[in-house]
Amino acid sequence: MLLKKYVKTRRKVKILLLVTIVALIVITCIILLGSSSATSGSNVERLLDERFIARAYQPQSEQQQQQQPRDVAAALLQPQREHGVIVPEKYDEQKIKSRIMQNRLQQLKQQQQRDAEAEQARTTLDALATAVHIFYTAPVPWYKSKKPPLPAPEHPNEVALPLTTPKPVKILNTAFYPALGLYKPSAKLLGQHFENIRSCGIGVLILSYSKPTDPALLHQIIELAPQHNLSVTFELSVAGNRTVEYLRQQLQDIATYVELPGFYRVWSQSRAALMPVLYVSNAYKLSESLGRQMCHITALSKPPGKEDAGGLRSVLDAFFIGHIRLKSHADVLRRLCFDGFYSKLPSNGAVFASTWKNWSYLKSYALSYKMLFVPTVGPGFAERNKFPRHGDIQRHRSNGRYYGVAWRTAILNHVGFISIASYNNWPDGSQIEEVVPRAGFLDYNPGSKTKYLDLTAHWVGNFLKTRQEAAGVAQNCYELLNNTIC
Repeated sequence: MLLKKYVKTRRKVKILLLVTIVALIVITCIILLGSSSATSGSNVERLLDERFIARAYQPQSEQQQQQQPRDVAAALLQPQREHGVIVPEKYDEQKIKSRIMQNRLQQLKQQQQRDAEAEQARTTLDALATAVHIFYTAPVPWYKSKKPPLPAPEHPNEVALPLTTPKPVKILNTAFYPALGLYKPSAKLLGQHFENIRSCGIGVLILSYSKPTDPALLHQIIELAPQHNLSVTFELSVAGNRTVEYLRQQLQDIATYVELPGFYRVWSQSRAALMPVLYVSNAYKLSESLGRQMCHITALSKPPGKEDAGGLRSVLDAFFIGHIRLKSHADVLRRLCFDGFYSKLPSNGAVFASTWKNWSYLKSYALSYKMLFVPTVGPGFAERNKFPRHGDIQRHRSNGRYYGVAWRTAILNHVGFISIASYNNWPDGSQIEEVVPRAGFLDYNPGSKTKYLDLTAHWVGNFLKTRQEAAGVAQNCYELLNNTIC
Protein backbone atom coordinates (compact mmCIF):
# COMPACT_ATOMS: atom_id res chain seq x y z
CA MET A 1 0.00 0.00 0.00
CA LEU A 2 2.91 2.37 0.83
CA LEU A 3 4.59 1.68 -2.50
CA LYS A 4 1.34 2.11 -4.38
CA LYS A 5 0.87 5.47 -2.67
CA TYR A 6 4.27 6.93 -3.74
CA VAL A 7 5.08 4.75 -6.82
CA LYS A 8 2.35 4.85 -9.44
CA THR A 9 3.92 2.63 -12.14
CA ARG A 10 5.70 -0.73 -12.22
CA ARG A 11 8.69 0.78 -14.01
CA LYS A 12 9.44 3.07 -11.08
CA VAL A 13 9.30 0.11 -8.67
CA LYS A 14 11.96 -1.75 -10.66
CA ILE A 15 14.23 1.29 -10.67
CA LEU A 16 13.89 1.68 -6.90
CA LEU A 17 14.75 -1.98 -6.28
CA LEU A 18 17.77 -1.76 -8.56
CA VAL A 19 19.11 1.28 -6.72
CA THR A 20 18.67 -0.47 -3.38
CA ILE A 21 20.58 -3.55 -4.54
CA VAL A 22 23.48 -1.44 -5.84
CA ALA A 23 23.67 0.45 -2.54
CA LEU A 24 23.83 -2.78 -0.57
CA ILE A 25 26.63 -4.10 -2.78
CA VAL A 26 28.68 -0.89 -2.31
CA ILE A 27 28.24 -0.96 1.48
CA THR A 28 29.30 -4.63 1.62
CA CYS A 29 32.47 -3.90 -0.40
CA ILE A 30 33.40 -0.99 1.87
CA ILE A 31 33.00 -3.14 4.98
CA LEU A 32 35.12 -5.94 3.52
CA LEU A 33 37.91 -3.57 2.44
CA GLY A 34 37.98 -1.86 5.84
CA SER A 35 38.32 -5.12 7.72
CA SER A 36 41.15 -6.32 5.46
CA SER A 37 43.08 -3.04 5.85
CA ALA A 38 42.66 -3.09 9.63
CA THR A 39 43.95 -6.65 9.72
CA SER A 40 46.99 -5.76 7.63
CA GLY A 41 47.57 -2.63 9.77
CA SER A 42 47.46 -4.65 12.95
CA ASN A 43 49.86 -7.14 11.40
CA VAL A 44 52.25 -4.37 10.46
CA GLU A 45 51.93 -2.80 13.89
CA ARG A 46 52.48 -6.13 15.56
CA LEU A 47 55.50 -6.76 13.35
CA LEU A 48 56.95 -3.33 14.15
CA ASP A 49 56.50 -3.93 17.85
CA GLU A 50 58.23 -7.29 17.56
CA ARG A 51 61.15 -5.77 15.68
CA PHE A 52 61.52 -3.03 18.33
CA ILE A 53 61.57 -5.56 21.16
CA ALA A 54 64.03 -7.71 19.27
CA ARG A 55 66.41 -4.78 18.89
CA ALA A 56 66.03 -3.91 22.59
CA TYR A 57 67.43 -7.30 23.58
CA GLN A 58 70.46 -6.96 21.30
CA PRO A 59 73.69 -5.03 21.95
CA GLN A 60 74.02 -1.63 20.34
CA SER A 61 76.85 -2.76 18.07
CA GLU A 62 74.70 -5.56 16.64
CA GLN A 63 71.90 -3.11 15.97
CA GLN A 64 74.22 -0.97 13.88
CA GLN A 65 75.94 -3.81 12.05
CA GLN A 66 72.98 -5.99 11.01
CA GLN A 67 69.44 -5.17 10.01
CA GLN A 68 67.29 -8.25 10.30
CA PRO A 69 64.38 -8.82 7.93
CA ARG A 70 60.83 -8.87 9.18
CA ASP A 71 60.41 -12.61 9.20
CA VAL A 72 63.67 -13.14 11.19
CA ALA A 73 62.73 -10.43 13.71
CA ALA A 74 59.35 -12.01 14.20
CA ALA A 75 60.91 -15.47 14.55
CA LEU A 76 63.15 -14.24 17.36
CA LEU A 77 60.10 -13.61 19.50
CA GLN A 78 58.13 -16.65 18.51
CA PRO A 79 57.09 -18.15 21.85
CA GLN A 80 58.16 -21.62 22.83
CA ARG A 81 55.33 -24.07 23.46
CA GLU A 82 55.18 -27.31 25.36
CA HIS A 83 52.03 -29.36 24.81
CA GLY A 84 50.34 -26.30 23.41
CA VAL A 85 51.15 -24.14 26.44
CA ILE A 86 53.38 -21.05 26.05
CA VAL A 87 56.56 -21.29 28.16
CA PRO A 88 57.75 -17.83 29.39
CA GLU A 89 61.30 -16.81 28.57
CA LYS A 90 63.77 -17.04 31.44
CA TYR A 91 65.24 -13.72 32.68
CA ASP A 92 69.04 -13.94 32.60
CA GLU A 93 70.25 -11.04 34.74
CA GLN A 94 73.92 -11.92 34.32
CA LYS A 95 73.75 -11.59 30.54
CA ILE A 96 72.03 -8.22 30.76
CA LYS A 97 74.62 -6.90 33.23
CA SER A 98 77.50 -8.11 31.08
CA ARG A 99 75.95 -6.45 28.02
CA ILE A 100 75.56 -3.15 29.90
CA MET A 101 79.19 -3.32 31.08
CA GLN A 102 80.42 -4.03 27.54
CA ASN A 103 78.50 -1.04 26.22
CA ARG A 104 79.89 1.17 28.97
CA LEU A 105 83.47 0.05 28.27
CA GLN A 106 82.99 0.71 24.58
CA GLN A 107 81.73 4.23 25.33
CA LEU A 108 84.71 4.92 27.59
CA LYS A 109 87.12 3.75 24.86
CA GLN A 110 85.44 6.05 22.36
CA GLN A 111 85.63 8.97 24.81
CA GLN A 112 89.33 8.34 25.44
CA GLN A 113 89.95 8.22 21.70
CA ARG A 114 88.14 11.54 21.22
CA ASP A 115 90.14 13.11 24.09
CA ALA A 116 93.39 11.89 22.56
CA GLU A 117 92.46 13.38 19.19
CA ALA A 118 91.47 16.65 20.85
CA GLU A 119 94.76 16.71 22.78
CA GLN A 120 96.69 16.36 19.54
CA ALA A 121 94.64 19.12 17.88
CA ARG A 122 94.87 21.57 20.80
CA THR A 123 94.74 25.28 20.04
CA THR A 124 97.96 26.96 21.18
CA LEU A 125 99.44 30.43 20.78
CA ASP A 126 103.10 31.14 20.14
CA ALA A 127 102.71 34.83 21.04
CA LEU A 128 102.37 35.86 24.68
CA ALA A 129 100.15 38.69 25.86
CA THR A 130 101.47 40.38 28.99
CA ALA A 131 98.20 42.34 28.97
CA VAL A 132 96.28 39.14 29.81
CA HIS A 133 96.55 38.18 33.49
CA ILE A 134 95.14 35.07 35.14
CA PHE A 135 94.48 34.32 38.80
CA TYR A 136 96.49 31.34 40.00
CA THR A 137 95.87 29.55 43.33
CA ALA A 138 98.70 27.80 45.18
CA PRO A 139 98.00 25.78 47.19
CA VAL A 140 94.37 24.98 46.41
CA PRO A 141 92.12 24.68 49.52
CA TRP A 142 90.42 21.44 48.53
CA TYR A 143 88.42 21.02 51.74
CA LYS A 144 86.25 23.27 53.85
CA SER A 145 85.21 22.71 57.46
CA LYS A 146 81.60 22.31 58.48
CA LYS A 147 80.31 22.10 62.01
CA PRO A 148 78.20 18.99 62.66
CA PRO A 149 74.62 19.63 63.83
CA LEU A 150 73.80 19.35 67.53
CA PRO A 151 72.05 16.16 68.65
CA ALA A 152 68.28 16.41 68.99
CA PRO A 153 66.96 16.58 72.59
CA GLU A 154 65.17 13.58 74.00
CA HIS A 155 62.19 15.65 75.10
CA PRO A 156 60.69 18.59 73.21
CA ASN A 157 61.04 21.00 76.17
CA GLU A 158 64.71 20.23 76.80
CA VAL A 159 67.65 22.12 75.28
CA ALA A 160 70.35 19.96 73.71
CA LEU A 161 73.71 20.73 75.32
CA PRO A 162 76.70 18.84 73.88
CA LEU A 163 78.92 17.16 76.43
CA THR A 164 82.01 17.80 74.28
CA THR A 165 82.77 20.28 71.53
CA PRO A 166 82.02 18.54 68.21
CA LYS A 167 84.93 18.39 65.77
CA PRO A 168 84.37 20.12 62.41
CA VAL A 169 83.88 17.84 59.44
CA LYS A 170 85.98 18.30 56.29
CA ILE A 171 84.00 18.44 53.05
CA LEU A 172 85.43 18.45 49.52
CA ASN A 173 84.92 22.02 48.34
CA THR A 174 84.72 21.72 44.55
CA ALA A 175 81.95 21.14 42.03
CA PHE A 176 84.38 19.70 39.43
CA TYR A 177 87.04 17.03 39.78
CA PRO A 178 90.55 17.84 38.45
CA ALA A 179 92.21 15.56 35.94
CA LEU A 180 95.42 15.64 38.03
CA GLY A 181 93.63 14.69 41.22
CA LEU A 182 93.68 16.64 44.49
CA TYR A 183 97.25 17.79 43.91
CA LYS A 184 99.74 19.70 46.03
CA PRO A 185 102.25 22.19 44.56
CA SER A 186 105.49 20.66 43.30
CA ALA A 187 108.08 21.65 40.71
CA LYS A 188 106.74 19.14 38.18
CA LEU A 189 103.13 20.18 38.72
CA LEU A 190 103.94 23.90 38.51
CA GLY A 191 105.85 23.32 35.29
CA GLN A 192 102.88 21.51 33.77
CA HIS A 193 100.50 24.30 34.84
CA PHE A 194 102.77 27.04 33.52
CA GLU A 195 103.14 25.28 30.19
CA ASN A 196 99.35 25.11 29.82
CA ILE A 197 99.06 28.80 30.68
CA ARG A 198 101.81 29.75 28.25
CA SER A 199 100.17 27.73 25.46
CA CYS A 200 97.04 29.86 25.94
CA GLY A 201 99.01 33.05 25.24
CA ILE A 202 98.72 34.36 28.82
CA GLY A 203 101.78 36.19 30.11
CA VAL A 204 101.16 37.08 33.78
CA LEU A 205 100.08 35.10 36.86
CA ILE A 206 98.23 36.76 39.76
CA LEU A 207 99.02 35.16 43.11
CA SER A 208 97.08 35.89 46.27
CA TYR A 209 99.36 37.46 48.87
CA SER A 210 97.85 37.28 52.33
CA LYS A 211 99.29 36.21 55.63
CA PRO A 212 100.00 33.54 56.59
CA THR A 213 101.67 32.59 53.32
CA ASP A 214 104.51 30.27 52.28
CA PRO A 215 107.54 32.37 51.24
CA ALA A 216 109.35 29.30 49.87
CA LEU A 217 106.43 28.49 47.55
CA LEU A 218 106.25 32.10 46.33
CA HIS A 219 109.98 32.15 45.58
CA GLN A 220 109.67 28.82 43.77
CA ILE A 221 106.84 30.11 41.57
CA ILE A 222 108.60 33.41 40.78
CA GLU A 223 111.85 31.60 39.91
CA LEU A 224 110.10 28.94 37.79
CA ALA A 225 107.78 31.29 35.86
CA PRO A 226 110.49 32.93 33.65
CA GLN A 227 111.49 29.49 32.38
CA HIS A 228 108.07 29.39 30.70
CA ASN A 229 108.13 33.07 29.60
CA LEU A 230 105.71 34.05 32.37
CA SER A 231 105.69 36.86 34.93
CA VAL A 232 104.14 36.99 38.38
CA THR A 233 102.32 39.70 40.32
CA PHE A 234 100.48 39.76 43.64
CA GLU A 235 96.97 40.49 44.83
CA LEU A 236 96.95 42.01 48.30
CA SER A 237 94.02 41.26 50.57
CA VAL A 238 92.78 43.87 53.06
CA ALA A 239 89.48 42.20 53.95
CA GLY A 240 90.48 41.24 57.50
CA ASN A 241 92.77 44.16 58.42
CA ARG A 242 92.27 47.59 56.87
CA THR A 243 94.76 49.62 58.88
CA VAL A 244 97.53 51.62 57.22
CA GLU A 245 100.15 49.82 59.29
CA TYR A 246 99.02 46.42 57.99
CA LEU A 247 99.11 47.61 54.38
CA ARG A 248 102.52 49.21 54.92
CA GLN A 249 103.87 45.92 56.31
CA GLN A 250 102.52 44.02 53.31
CA LEU A 251 104.19 46.44 50.89
CA GLN A 252 107.48 46.10 52.76
CA ASP A 253 107.28 42.31 52.40
CA ILE A 254 106.37 42.52 48.71
CA ALA A 255 109.29 44.88 48.06
CA THR A 256 111.63 41.90 48.57
CA TYR A 257 110.01 40.11 45.62
CA VAL A 258 109.73 43.04 43.20
CA GLU A 259 113.37 43.02 42.12
CA LEU A 260 113.28 39.34 41.17
CA PRO A 261 113.46 38.70 37.39
CA GLY A 262 110.09 36.93 37.33
CA PHE A 263 108.06 39.78 38.84
CA TYR A 264 105.81 41.67 36.41
CA ARG A 265 106.70 45.32 35.74
CA VAL A 266 105.75 47.89 33.12
CA TRP A 267 107.49 51.02 31.89
CA SER A 268 106.09 54.30 33.22
CA GLN A 269 106.55 57.30 30.97
CA SER A 270 105.95 59.89 33.69
CA ARG A 271 108.27 58.25 36.23
CA ALA A 272 110.80 57.00 33.66
CA ALA A 273 111.19 53.69 35.48
CA LEU A 274 109.92 50.13 35.53
CA MET A 275 106.91 49.94 37.86
CA PRO A 276 105.45 46.76 39.40
CA VAL A 277 101.71 46.19 38.98
CA LEU A 278 99.83 45.19 42.14
CA TYR A 279 96.20 44.25 42.67
CA VAL A 280 94.44 45.18 45.94
CA SER A 281 91.41 43.09 46.84
CA ASN A 282 88.54 44.84 48.66
CA ALA A 283 90.28 48.19 48.11
CA TYR A 284 86.98 50.05 48.32
CA LYS A 285 86.92 49.32 52.08
CA LEU A 286 90.02 51.50 52.66
CA SER A 287 88.22 54.83 52.26
CA GLU A 288 88.25 55.71 55.99
CA SER A 289 91.62 54.34 57.09
CA LEU A 290 93.82 54.98 54.04
CA GLY A 291 93.04 58.64 53.43
CA ARG A 292 95.60 60.14 51.00
CA GLN A 293 98.41 57.73 51.88
CA MET A 294 98.38 56.30 48.34
CA CYS A 295 98.73 59.69 46.59
CA HIS A 296 101.92 61.01 45.02
CA ILE A 297 103.49 63.71 47.16
CA THR A 298 106.21 65.80 45.61
CA ALA A 299 109.08 67.37 47.48
CA LEU A 300 107.46 70.79 47.31
CA SER A 301 104.23 69.57 48.89
CA LYS A 302 105.82 67.69 51.79
CA PRO A 303 105.17 69.27 55.16
CA PRO A 304 108.41 70.27 56.89
CA GLY A 305 109.68 68.00 59.60
CA LYS A 306 107.77 64.87 58.44
CA GLU A 307 109.91 62.09 57.03
CA ASP A 308 107.04 59.69 56.26
CA ALA A 309 105.00 62.27 54.36
CA GLY A 310 105.55 60.25 51.22
CA GLY A 311 102.83 57.85 52.30
CA LEU A 312 102.70 54.24 51.21
CA ARG A 313 104.35 54.94 47.87
CA SER A 314 107.56 55.79 49.71
CA VAL A 315 107.60 52.16 50.85
CA LEU A 316 106.85 50.72 47.40
CA ASP A 317 105.90 52.80 44.39
CA ALA A 318 103.78 50.66 42.11
CA PHE A 319 100.86 50.73 39.71
CA PHE A 320 98.02 49.96 42.14
CA ILE A 321 94.76 48.46 40.78
CA GLY A 322 91.93 48.24 43.30
CA HIS A 323 88.96 45.92 43.50
CA ILE A 324 85.49 47.51 43.15
CA ARG A 325 81.95 46.16 43.33
CA LEU A 326 79.54 49.11 43.13
CA LYS A 327 79.34 52.10 40.83
CA SER A 328 80.40 54.49 43.58
CA HIS A 329 83.52 52.47 44.36
CA ALA A 330 85.25 53.78 41.23
CA ASP A 331 85.03 57.31 42.62
CA VAL A 332 86.27 56.06 46.01
CA LEU A 333 89.41 54.62 44.43
CA ARG A 334 89.94 57.80 42.41
CA ARG A 335 89.98 59.86 45.62
CA LEU A 336 92.33 57.29 47.20
CA CYS A 337 94.75 57.89 44.29
CA PHE A 338 94.61 54.34 42.91
CA ASP A 339 95.88 53.96 39.34
CA GLY A 340 93.05 51.69 38.21
CA PHE A 341 90.34 49.26 39.25
CA TYR A 342 89.20 45.74 38.38
CA SER A 343 85.96 43.78 38.82
CA LYS A 344 87.39 40.41 40.08
CA LEU A 345 84.04 38.55 40.34
CA PRO A 346 83.29 36.60 37.11
CA SER A 347 79.54 36.49 37.77
CA ASN A 348 77.52 38.60 35.36
CA GLY A 349 74.80 40.61 37.12
CA ALA A 350 75.96 39.84 40.68
CA VAL A 351 77.30 43.37 41.30
CA PHE A 352 77.64 46.53 39.21
CA ALA A 353 81.30 46.04 38.32
CA SER A 354 80.88 42.42 37.21
CA THR A 355 77.88 43.19 34.95
CA TRP A 356 78.95 43.14 31.30
CA LYS A 357 76.71 45.97 30.13
CA ASN A 358 78.34 48.34 32.68
CA TRP A 359 81.88 47.85 31.39
CA SER A 360 81.53 50.60 28.77
CA TYR A 361 80.67 53.09 31.53
CA LEU A 362 83.58 51.96 33.71
CA LYS A 363 85.95 52.19 30.75
CA SER A 364 84.86 55.74 29.91
CA TYR A 365 85.06 56.74 33.58
CA ALA A 366 88.61 55.39 33.82
CA LEU A 367 89.71 57.30 30.72
CA SER A 368 88.12 60.50 32.01
CA TYR A 369 90.27 60.42 35.15
CA LYS A 370 93.38 58.86 33.55
CA MET A 371 92.88 55.52 35.24
CA LEU A 372 92.85 51.94 33.99
CA PHE A 373 89.84 49.60 34.01
CA VAL A 374 90.55 45.86 34.07
CA PRO A 375 87.49 43.65 33.45
CA THR A 376 87.55 40.13 34.83
CA VAL A 377 86.24 37.37 32.59
CA GLY A 378 85.56 33.78 33.61
CA PRO A 379 84.05 30.59 32.19
CA GLY A 380 81.43 30.39 34.97
CA PHE A 381 80.92 30.50 38.70
CA ALA A 382 79.85 27.52 40.81
CA GLU A 383 80.36 28.76 44.40
CA ARG A 384 76.95 29.22 46.03
CA ASN A 385 77.97 30.26 49.54
CA LYS A 386 79.71 33.54 48.76
CA PHE A 387 77.94 36.87 49.00
CA PRO A 388 74.51 35.53 50.05
CA ARG A 389 73.16 39.09 50.25
CA HIS A 390 73.35 39.25 46.45
CA GLY A 391 71.25 36.13 46.00
CA ASP A 392 72.31 33.22 43.83
CA ILE A 393 75.40 34.30 41.89
CA GLN A 394 76.09 30.90 40.36
CA ARG A 395 76.62 31.15 36.60
CA HIS A 396 76.45 28.10 34.37
CA ARG A 397 79.05 27.68 31.66
CA SER A 398 76.48 27.03 28.89
CA ASN A 399 78.94 24.97 26.86
CA GLY A 400 81.43 27.87 26.64
CA ARG A 401 78.95 30.52 25.48
CA TYR A 402 79.10 32.38 28.82
CA TYR A 403 82.89 32.62 28.51
CA GLY A 404 82.64 33.84 24.92
CA VAL A 405 80.19 36.65 25.68
CA ALA A 406 82.43 37.96 28.47
CA TRP A 407 85.47 37.99 26.16
CA ARG A 408 83.59 39.65 23.31
CA THR A 409 82.29 42.38 25.62
CA ALA A 410 85.76 43.12 26.96
CA ILE A 411 87.33 43.17 23.48
CA LEU A 412 84.65 45.46 22.04
CA ASN A 413 85.28 47.95 24.87
CA HIS A 414 89.01 48.13 23.89
CA VAL A 415 90.25 47.66 27.44
CA GLY A 416 93.93 47.97 28.34
CA PHE A 417 94.30 44.43 29.62
CA ILE A 418 92.09 41.62 30.87
CA SER A 419 92.20 39.42 33.95
CA ILE A 420 90.89 35.85 33.86
CA ALA A 421 89.32 34.16 36.88
CA SER A 422 90.79 31.67 37.02
CA TYR A 423 93.22 28.87 36.14
CA ASN A 424 92.69 26.62 39.17
CA ASN A 425 90.31 28.26 41.66
CA TRP A 426 88.38 25.02 42.14
CA PRO A 427 86.35 26.14 45.20
CA ASP A 428 84.80 28.94 43.10
CA GLY A 429 84.22 26.67 40.10
CA SER A 430 85.80 29.27 37.79
CA GLN A 431 88.79 27.19 36.68
CA ILE A 432 89.88 26.52 33.08
CA GLU A 433 92.17 23.64 34.08
CA GLU A 434 91.46 20.13 32.81
CA VAL A 435 88.75 18.09 34.52
CA VAL A 436 87.84 14.43 34.39
CA PRO A 437 84.28 13.03 34.39
CA ARG A 438 83.43 11.52 37.76
CA ALA A 439 80.23 10.53 39.50
CA GLY A 440 78.79 13.34 41.59
CA PHE A 441 80.85 16.09 39.89
CA LEU A 442 80.35 18.41 36.95
CA ASP A 443 82.49 18.20 33.81
CA TYR A 444 83.07 19.93 30.46
CA ASN A 445 80.91 17.62 28.34
CA PRO A 446 80.22 17.91 25.49
CA GLY A 447 83.90 18.45 24.77
CA SER A 448 87.37 17.35 25.79
CA LYS A 449 89.02 17.96 29.14
CA THR A 450 91.09 20.82 27.62
CA LYS A 451 88.00 22.59 26.30
CA TYR A 452 88.42 25.85 28.20
CA LEU A 453 92.17 25.97 27.63
CA ASP A 454 91.42 25.88 23.90
CA LEU A 455 88.73 28.55 24.23
CA THR A 456 91.11 30.76 26.20
CA ALA A 457 93.78 30.46 23.50
CA HIS A 458 91.17 31.37 20.87
CA TRP A 459 89.98 34.50 22.68
CA VAL A 460 93.48 35.64 23.64
CA GLY A 461 94.34 35.45 19.95
CA ASN A 462 91.38 37.68 19.10
CA PHE A 463 92.40 40.10 21.84
CA LEU A 464 95.94 40.31 20.43
CA LYS A 465 94.57 41.15 16.96
CA THR A 466 92.60 44.12 18.30
CA ARG A 467 95.61 45.36 20.28
CA GLN A 468 97.83 45.19 17.21
CA GLU A 469 95.28 47.24 15.32
CA ALA A 470 95.14 49.78 18.18
CA ALA A 471 98.92 49.99 18.32
CA GLY A 472 98.99 51.02 14.64
CA VAL A 473 96.98 54.19 15.29
CA ALA A 474 97.59 57.02 17.77
CA GLN A 475 98.63 55.37 21.01
CA ASN A 476 97.07 56.08 24.38
CA CYS A 477 99.45 55.22 27.19
CA TYR A 478 96.51 54.49 29.49
CA GLU A 479 95.63 51.54 27.25
CA LEU A 480 98.87 49.83 28.36
CA LEU A 481 99.96 49.29 24.76
CA ASN A 482 103.49 48.03 24.16
CA ASN A 483 103.83 47.34 27.90
CA THR A 484 103.94 51.09 28.62
CA ILE A 485 101.81 53.27 30.91
CA CYS A 486 101.71 56.99 31.53
